[in-house]
Amino acid sequence: MTHDLPESSSPTTSPSPDSLSALHPPSPTQPEAMRPSDVERHQEVSPSGWPVSWPWLQANTFVPTWLPMRLRHPAAGYLLAALVQIAVAVINRLLNQYVPTFHYHGVLEVLAVALIAMNWGAGPGVFAALVALVLDETSVLPTLHGEEQLTGGDVIEGVLFMAIGICLSLVASTTERSRRRAVEEKAAAQAREAQAREAALHQTQERMDEFVAVASHDLRSPLMAALGFNEVAARRYQRLTSAIVDTRPDLAGQVEAVRTTLTETSQSVERVGRLVDLLFDTTQVRAGKLELHRTPVDLAAVVREQVLTLRVAHPHRTLHLELPPEGPPEGPVPVVADADRIGQVVTNYVTNALKYSQGDQPVAIWVARDAAWARVSVEDHGPGLPASEQERIWDRFYQAEGLRVQSGSSAGLGLGLHICKTIVEGHEGAVGVKSAVGAGSTFWFTLPLAEETSART
Repeated sequence: MTHDLPESSSPTTSPSPDSLSALHPPSPTQPEAMRPSDVERHQEVSPSGWPVSWPWLQANTFVPTWLPMRLRHPAAGYLLAALVQIAVAVINRLLNQYVPTFHYHGVLEVLAVALIAMNWGAGPGVFAALVALVLDETSVLPTLHGEEQLTGGDVIEGVLFMAIGICLSLVASTTERSRRRAVEEKAAAQAREAQAREAALHQTQERMDEFVAVASHDLRSPLMAALGFNEVAARRYQRLTSAIVDTRPDLAGQVEAVRTTLTETSQSVERVGRLVDLLFDTTQVRAGKLELHRTPVDLAAVVREQVLTLRVAHPHRTLHLELPPEGPPEGPVPVVADADRIGQVVTNYVTNALKYSQGDQPVAIWVARDAAWARVSVEDHGPGLPASEQERIWDRFYQAEGLRVQSGSSAGLGLGLHICKTIVEGHEGAVGVKSAVGAGSTFWFTLPLAEETSART
């Protein structure tokens, strides 16, 4: 009886790759070929070898702060470790030669390792121990035992010394690292505290500026009312004076006292008004909202008007004014400026010159020009300013130390010059002072001429 046998595959026929992959899927534990980047990452995370040793050395190598700046390099610790251990080896050889009973030559080596580790970290400390071991085994011990070959005991001593050196380096390095970390954390905490204080101060300053702005704005209305009432009272006083003095000459003294009171009241209100204006201007400057209404004006005319007003306000003081000639080639001094604000600068300069000079000393004001700039200068014969104060007097609320008022009202708040600088710089100009102690001061400011301003814009 015959049976039909299944046909067998030809021996030359091989299974398809798809069928093989279906029958034998790749093992999950079998790694695929690693790309170059994978090899690099594998080397970086390798638990042994130089890629691990190098970060450890970097983390355990310090640079002492007492070194000069040009020597603050991590390699300096390793170089010094080698030099110190060479010096220790020389000392040990000399001790072996001249003091045969000295048997503690390893003390100097351990001390050197400790000093290196405490100042430069565990990396240089371990390197110092290694250098000491090599020098000890090759140059010190052979001279001590009088033989060229090392014994087993020498090898054991070397291994123990290396272990002690490594442990000592790690302990010293850990201590130093902890100290440095504490110093860094303290510095970071102080920096955070300083930032917090600065933020709180900034917030307080913003609130103060807001309060000053609101207060100065609200005070303007009652001050204007007070000035108006005082003017009304002055006019009524004039009418009453003509009637009373003729009919009641015995009341002349009382009438004069009333006039004096009205004058002092008017001056006091005006001073308060100027102070309020300064405070308001200061808040506007800090907020960057100081308004300048610039129009073509003659700077010489602006200065002349302010000086005439100041001569009326200070009749007992001498104010010399020097202006450019009216005709060619000088003529007027054309600038594009806010006449009121520039007049405020001139008034502040002259008022300060009057305040800080003796009552019998003159004050000189002159206006000059060149091809591109106009310059206004105010010179006094006061005590002068030291060089250290000439830059700081332009700061807000700053008053020069040791500078006393010579005549007139008391010192202000240190706001006037700061506002003057802001006004002039808002006109693309500059301010400055030329002064020497005992030789008086000359405050000046410059503005671009109208032709130059138009050319730039």
